[in-house]
Amino acid sequence: EEFDLGGILDRATGKLSAGQKTRVLVAKALINRPEVLLLDEPTASLDPDRAEWVRSRLEHYRDQHNATVLMSSHNMIEVERLCDFVIIMSFGRVLEMGTPRQLMERHECESLDEVFIYLLRADPIASQE
Repeated sequence: EEFDLGGILDRATGKLSAGQKTRVLVAKALINRPEVLLLDEPTASLDPDRAEWVRSRLEHYRDQHNATVLMSSHNMIEVERLCDFVIIMSFGRVLEMGTPRQLMERHECESLDEVFIYLLRADPIASQE
C-alpha cells in the first residue's frame, strides 16, 4: 500500500513499465528495514511526479530509521536533497567532496547541479569525451 503496488501485484515483472519496476525495486530494498541503502539512480526511469514520490519515501525512510543512504546519481537536485555528503567523480577519479553547501560555496555556485557541470567541464579527461 505504501508504494501503491496493489494494482500490479499479479503482473509478471516483464509486463511492468520502467517506472513500475523502479517502484517495486525501491519497495523491495526497504522491506527488510536496512540500516544502509545502496541505490543506483533510484529515480532515473520515473516521470517527475513519481520521482518526487519516491524521493519523499526515501527521505522519510532515512529520517524515520536513521538509515544511511549511499547512492550514485546524475540528478544533482536529488543528490542535494537526499545526501549529507557528496563525492563527485569522473572516470573513477574523485574530483571534489564535501557537503552540498560546502561544494556550492567553494565553487561560488547556486546549486549542486552548477558545481557538477563546472567540475566536469574543467576536468581534462571528461572534456575529451
